[in-house]
Amino acid sequence: MTNDLNQLDLRLSGRYPGQLISDRELVDFSIEKGDLATSQGLGNLAQAIVNRLCTRKGELAALGHPDYGSRLYQLVGELNNTRTRALAELYIRECLVAEPRVEEIIKILFDSPSWDYYNRNTLNVTLIVKPVAEETPLTLSLSLNL
Repeated sequence: MTNDLNQLDLRLSGRYPGQLISDRELVDFSIEKGDLATSQGLGNLAQAIVNRLCTRKGELAALGHPDYGSRLYQLVGELNNTRTRALAELYIRECLVAEPRVEEIIKILFDSPSWDYYNRNTLNVTLIVKPVAEETPLTLSLSLNL
């Protein structure tokens, strides 16, 4: 099996692990030495996973990708409770199964809800996945704004 992590893609700025999923307006292309920057390897896979999770499922239907994205946006307005975290895990698993470079979802971990007024509606999640043809797992942290 060939290593699919050798794929090359444009590197995006403003969308990174740990960024709130609702911060969509900050995404742009990265520039390096006066040209568009590229991403490869585990960095490319991490970017692809974040993009897939941050894109609303069905949003790219007009471009021929009706199943691309996640349903995490459906959790906006929900309380940060056990039910919401269970739905978030379901939506994340559903989304990651569609990523061909992910061989296995090892863990999806949620931080306990914050009692802080400004952070109580934020789901902090850590994803650990095994990339195809790689021994080292990839760990990502995301903050999902409810």
